[in-house]
Amino acid sequence: MQREQLKNAKILLSILFTLIGLFMIFYSYFAGVKNNVFNKKNIELLEQQVLITESIDEVNEEDFDNTTVDLEDMVDADRVDAYIGYLSVPDVDIKRGFVNINSKYNSVGYNVMLIEGSKMPDQDKGNLILAAHRGNSSVSFFDKLYKLKDNAKAYITYQGKVYEYELRNSYLEPKDGELTIRRNPNVNTLTLITCTRNDKTTQTIFIFELVSVV
Repeated sequence: MQREQLKNAKILLSILFTLIGLFMIFYSYFAGVKNNVFNKKNIELLEQQVLITESIDEVNEEDFDNTTVDLEDMVDADRVDAYIGYLSVPDVDIKRGFVNINSKYNSVGYNVMLIEGSKMPDQDKGNLILAAHRGNSSVSFFDKLYKLKDNAKAYITYQGKVYEYELRNSYLEPKDGELTIRRNPNVNTLTLITCTRNDKTTQTIFIFELVSVV
């Protein structure tokens, strides 16, 4: 009798662990799908903002001074989940938005994270600092950064303009609570930070320099 009960208990535990495993797999999958849909929708809104801004510039050049468009109708920056800009790194298929630094969604657990002390691309000689996970999770947005080569392009879309950067340097920093950013202070830069591939004790820093603004 006891053997039969023990056997049944083992079967039930096996079924339970199988169900838990399936739940975790499906949860991770659907979380990733939801995250990607959210990202795509917000980026589309920002791209619409860029297109409208470019259209306004063209109209102004032709002296149609009475043409106005309220961009706030396109992107509501006060929404807690609204992107204020997005990063694109074509060589490694990254296209990801980032939110206001004070948003609860400004976290590597949700998005590409805007780091405290960053200066936005429109600030002279500033340094925009973004961080994200690497690995296999649904939020591992910087998983392929290690594949980048010198002079690789990165783009930041912000306030209706597109800022083009080129990779100038990459290096490792220990995970000790401090971070040294080695950049040229006389130019605008973009810094990307992520964990080092196959090394849990360091993080990799990528330094890009601004080359053009459209």
